[in-house]
Amino acid sequence: MQLPENSVILITGTVAILASILYLREYFLRKKIIESQKEVYLETKQKSAELLAAAFEAESEIVSGGNWAAKKLISEYSNRLQNLIDGSRDSIISAQDQLINFMRDLQKRSLDFEQASKVSTEKRISQTFERLEQKLSDFLIQTEQKTAASIELELKSTRSLIETYKNAQLKLIDENIIAMMEQTLSIVLSKKLSLKDQLDLIYEALEKAKVEKFIV
Repeated sequence: MQLPENSVILITGTVAILASILYLREYFLRKKIIESQKEVYLETKQKSAELLAAAFEAESEIVSGGNWAAKKLISEYSNRLQNLIDGSRDSIISAQDQLINFMRDLQKRSLDFEQASKVSTEKRISQTFERLEQKLSDFLIQTEQKTAASIELELKSTRSLIETYKNAQLKLIDENIIAMMEQTLSIVLSKKLSLKDQLDLIYEALEKAKVEKFIV
């Protein structure tokens, strides 16, 4: 049974529309997720930058020491004192006492901070020298081990070379002796000599070999 052409077109169009709707829904859903992730990423990045900037600022304050903090506190308190003077002369004496106490407290805190900084600096210097000495010791030990291993390897190579040379020389001497003996026997056998003449010829060949250092 075949569907009418109009029905086929209608079904096909409906499927296409549904597919388009699903595609658009999926597209906008993914876009929304991506934008949400992007916002989270930017927010995280911004917070990280703020934390990093705060850390740098705190580090700068520590490095610069207590002077900056002391100046800042003195400036703030001077402003407060000026306001008190302008507002009421009766509070000047009290403000002066407060200022004196504040200066004493500030001086004490500065001395404590200076002492703590000195102890911390000496501790860091001591730790740095200890690490440096340890690294230097390790380096010297490793260098000594590598040098000893290199010397031992060089000695083994030299021994092997000498042994190879000696074996080659012995082989050459043996070959020369055998060649000379073969040549002597060939001469002896080719000539009709008496037994005494043959022995004399052999002895003469051996003496010649000694002179040429083929044998000792």
